[in-house]
Parts: sequence; C-alpha cells; structure tokens
Amino acid sequence: MSKPLNHFCQVKLLTAVITLSGGCSVNPVASKPTKFGSAWQTVACKIFDVPDAIAAQSDCGYVTVPAQHAQPNGPTIQLAVIRTRSSGKNPALDPLFVEQGGPGDSTIGDIADGALPNFPELPVLLENRDLIFLEERGTRYSKPFLSCPELNDHYIAVAKGEIGYTDPSWFKACNDRLKAQGINPNAFNTRENAADVYFVAETLGYPQFNYYGVSYGTLLGQYVIAQADKHKAKLRSVILDGVVTTNVDFNLGAGHSMSYALRNVFHACAQDQQCGQAYPNLEQKFLALVDQLNQKPIPITLTLPSSQKPIASRLDGNTFLNGVLHFLARPYSAESARGSSLPKFIYAASQGNFDWVTEKLSEDLENHTSAKEMYHTVLCARAKSVQITPSQLLPPAYPQLLPIGIRESEAVSKACDILQAELKPPFAYENPDIPTLLFNGTYDPVTPQPYGETVAKSLKTAYVYTFPGVGHGALFVPKDMPAGTCSTQIAAEFLANPQQAPDSSCLTQIKPRFVVE
Repeated sequence: MSKPLNHFCQVKLLTAVITLSGGCSVNPVASKPTKFGSAWQTVACKIFDVPDAIAAQSDCGYVTVPAQHAQPNGPTIQLAVIRTRSSGKNPALDPLFVEQGGPGDSTIGDIADGALPNFPELPVLLENRDLIFLEERGTRYSKPFLSCPELNDHYIAVAKGEIGYTDPSWFKACNDRLKAQGINPNAFNTRENAADVYFVAETLGYPQFNYYGVSYGTLLGQYVIAQADKHKAKLRSVILDGVVTTNVDFNLGAGHSMSYALRNVFHACAQDQQCGQAYPNLEQKFLALVDQLNQKPIPITLTLPSSQKPIASRLDGNTFLNGVLHFLARPYSAESARGSSLPKFIYAASQGNFDWVTEKLSEDLENHTSAKEMYHTVLCARAKSVQITPSQLLPPAYPQLLPIGIRESEAVSKACDILQAELKPPFAYENPDIPTLLFNGTYDPVTPQPYGETVAKSLKTAYVYTFPGVGHGALFVPKDMPAGTCSTQIAAEFLANPQQAPDSSCLTQIKPRFVVE
C-alpha cells in the first residue's frame, strides 16, 4: 500500500529508495500510433511528470469512466493512464497492468516516473509486453484528486503535542471541502477501481491482459479477479506483491504484523555471525528501549522538509516504532544496498543515538502526493468484509506494539464516522482458476507472509514465494541485490506460462544481509 496501508505505515514504497540504485536504461522501439477508444484523450506525458526516456516510448492520456460503473450514463471522472510500449521486437499481445498501493498513492508518480527508470525489474518485464500504469481513481494525476493538505498541519500539531493522534478534525475539514466541490465519496472504492482496470483495458484495445499489484494493489487485484467473468476484456494472470487479505483490519493488525517482521530480523541477525556478534540480545534491547521511551519520553527536534524549520517534539515508544517501520519496509542500506541497517540503528538507539529516527519522523511530517480522502473512502466502504481478527492469522504481538494497531484502527474508525460511506457487501472470492503469483518479504511490517499464504488458500492456481531479507514489495529492490534478480526471474517465467509453477531455485541463493560497523 507506498504510503502503504495506513499512517503508521508512512513509508514511500518506491521513490524513497530510488537513490539506492543507478538508472536502468529503457530502450524505446518504433511503434505505429494506436487508435484507442473514444474514452481516451491524449495529453503530453510531461503533464504526468514522466521522464523523457519513458515518455519517448509511451502514450499518455486520460480515460473518461463512469463515476459509478452501475450508472454508465451518470457523472464521469478521468483516470490518468500511461501505456509504455514494449522494448522487445516481438512482444506478447497481453500487457501487464501495474498498480500501486496506499490506498491513495500514485501509480504513475511512484512507479512509472520513479521505479521504471531507476530499478531493473520493470525494464526486464517491459522487454516482453507493454506496461499499463493506471492512476487509480482519486489519486494524484487522476481527476479529481482527493488530496487532504489539512493532514500536514495535523501531523505537525501531533508532533508538537498540541493535539491527539486520533483527533479527526483534519479529516472533517478535508471531507467538508471535497463535499462542497461535489465529490461523491461512494464513487471511490475498490469495486469501482477494479471495474476501471477492465474499462481501461478495453479502451486501449487489449482483449486480454495481466495484472500486477503491490500493497493495496494486491487487495485491488483480488477484486479484479472477482470481476474476471463480468467484462469483455479477459484477465490472463495476476501477480500480488506484499499481499493484503480481504477479511482483516490491517490497521488493527499493525502491532501483530510489525512484531512478525521484527522477530524475523532478530532471528536473522542472530544467525548471521557478524551481526550476532556486533549486536547481541537485539530483541531484549529493542523491547527494553520501547518500554523506556514509553515510561520517560525524550525531547527531540524534527525538521519540516519544505522549510527546514525545526520543531520541538518528544519521542515515546510508539513514535520510535514509526521510525523503525521505515527500516523494515525498505530494509536496504543507502550506501550500496548492503543489507539491513536496523540492527545497527537499534544498537545505536540503546546507546542514546536517535538521529536516524528523527530523520525519518521529519520526512513523515509532510505529504503532498497521497490521496488521504480516497484512502478512507476505500477502507470505510469495505468494513463489512472485515470478519476476522489479526490474532487469527498472526502469532501474538509484542505487548509493547499492541497499542499501535489499536491507535491506527481508532483513527480510521473516527474518520469513517464522519465520512458515512456506503458500505459494500462482504468480499467473496470468484474465478479462483485465474493463475496467481504471490510474493512475500520476511521483513514486511505491513503485509506479512501469513497474509499471502491465507489469500493463496482461496485460489486454485496459486504460487507463493517468500524472499528472505526483503521488506514491502519484492519486485522493487536495488539492482545489486540477488532478491531483485530472483523476483524478476520468477515473475517473467510466470507471465510466460502462468499455468506452470515458475522455477524458484534462485531463492536458495538469497541470504539476509546486514550493515555491521
């Protein structure tokens, strides 16, 4: 979900790590202009901030769709779409739709503009088929953009201790403003998003397509599967990366999912000779640190990203965990993707050094690209689908982490009380024969491995692979990490023949790595 899934998970899934790898060339090929359907309106790719190298082989435009697909003659909205043409000589005729998370983050901004020109995985897949980047309804480049700039002031006030974390006044102000503009919140949910995928495929003239989704994009992918028999365009295969279950409140489960990821880090560090020797008893040190900060918060100074203005704040255990989350979701060192720095940083914090935490907390103070109203319309509409508790899927959480999930769930619940969105029927799995590839990362603090395994049980043709030392999104890791090569290889083989389990022997070559100093 890249700001994946909730405020607790305020981690840029892709763009925050672009600096970890050098640019990957994307070789344009000649292609005759394609006549799209009447719903298509061509625009210059610069409107979507597309890098020149990508724009040279892309078609950019808006697709006009019904605001609610059940009312085809009713109000309409516009979806930003990029079709990047394959760099291969004989590409497959079925493209790959690529969808981001959040919900509310920008597929075009984070993936087409950020990941495609800077990470090696997508250019490899582009060699064999077109890539379609559909900006989900309500997000940054689509119209309308359900942005809530009021949230930045809320974050700052919370950091200053002037307002409670779950105070919903920011959301009421945003929701009132968007309502005054005529925005219907009932048009922005996962069912409509899924119908958009088929509508765009048909508008672009593709009779068959494949789907890739990361984070919230995996929840959307399950809805796309459920609608596979309801549209003219046909769904050939699906890849789900960082998998969300349809029946759990992942906000409430934040403490459980983060505990699951941390235990994997602590175990991997203990098994690594250098890490284990440099940072012994890491789990005990970490939990003692959280307890200590909760009992006696310490003063810290945060910095507003836009103005570099300092803000006096306090660091308690929960806020400390917000900083830790970044290094689970994206566990790669900025120096050269050498591995996870989290053990080193936890040890530094136990010695009184919290600079690494304040840096990440400062980054979280402002966000101008995520559609936070759309985030809540999506979550509130799916409330009837939440039918099990996190403890039914995950091992017990560290007691110190349970308040995180309670807080996050309460914040969303208060927003839903204000929104009063139309509740959709509980999700039901349909079309389970669609071949599906599922990726998990052992350090993923948002969508842990058991979520992916649970989803796979509802599908007849499902291949599940877990990547050691990988965080949130296995198909977006720096170029010099074996996990990226392996995930790309598996994905490419799956797309070539979705009916056969891809060779996963490369997983045996992946070992968790750590920065030890």
